[in-house]
Amino acid sequence: MNRLQKMLEKWNFKKIAIVLVIVSLVVLISGAVTVGVIYRERISFAVKYSTLDNALKKGETELYKAVDDTAASSSDVVDILVLDSKNKVLHSAKNTQFATDKFTLTRDNGGKYFVSEKYHDAVFKYTDKAEFLVSSVLNRDFSQIRNEFDEDCFYEENISDKTVYMLNCVHNRNQNEKIYVITAPTSVPFGMLAIKCESALAAMFFAIYWVLVALWMYRDAARSKFSPLCWGLIGLLTNLVGLIVYKVYKRNFVNCDVCGSAQNRDNLYCSNCGSMLGNRCPKCGCKTSANENYCHHCGEKIE
Repeated sequence: MNRLQKMLEKWNFKKIAIVLVIVSLVVLISGAVTVGVIYRERISFAVKYSTLDNALKKGETELYKAVDDTAASSSDVVDILVLDSKNKVLHSAKNTQFATDKFTLTRDNGGKYFVSEKYHDAVFKYTDKAEFLVSSVLNRDFSQIRNEFDEDCFYEENISDKTVYMLNCVHNRNQNEKIYVITAPTSVPFGMLAIKCESALAAMFFAIYWVLVALWMYRDAARSKFSPLCWGLIGLLTNLVGLIVYKVYKRNFVNCDVCGSAQNRDNLYCSNCGSMLGNRCPKCGCKTSANENYCHHCGEKIE
């Protein structure tokens, strides 16, 4: 028996698994709560933003209230405008400079940014709903959007004086109104650090579980006199799939109660230590199972 086998024989994998599950749940849940607290404002905004679709189907009072609540939920919201089909501003959540009679946008030289003749210092980058939510909550892409704008429009005058905003449009084909959500996302202090720490901890616990499965297969294969290195590598490479294959493979054998080695089911004695395997009929010597009251070969009662 090598050193690894001797060490693994002292391990109680059942207790280790229970401790791992408890510790990982406590740590990961605590981390998730911490991330939730750090991003509570952004999460609140995302929840309220998702209700704007339904708000368009309701009356004017409920629509404006939903718009105001969404704008108030995040400090990154510059303004939320409700426009009619002719781009006339019907309502502004924060009464900013964009809350004029009309808010008309055109593509900047046919590019991917939008500009307005009224606001020369403002540039709007339109994003779809999924990208908008990710950028608004995690602020993962907004700095990249600014860098892309600087690279795409480097030839323009006074480019550094222009402010890039994120723009998303919520509309319903059956309604005349549409909603422009204008934001300027900022980074959340310690936000990405908390997410990276949570991800690192999750990866660490998963790696521990993965290695434990391989080590258990190695020890069990060594006890059963299989090839422990082979089964250990299979467990390390395939994990749960390899464990299922190993369990199915072991069902073709029985383990000796004395030495633990795997034996063919037809064997009467262990080929490793010579011990008798299972129960035998006292009359004919046929092998019997523990749940049999009479011998299936000769009918003798088994005590």
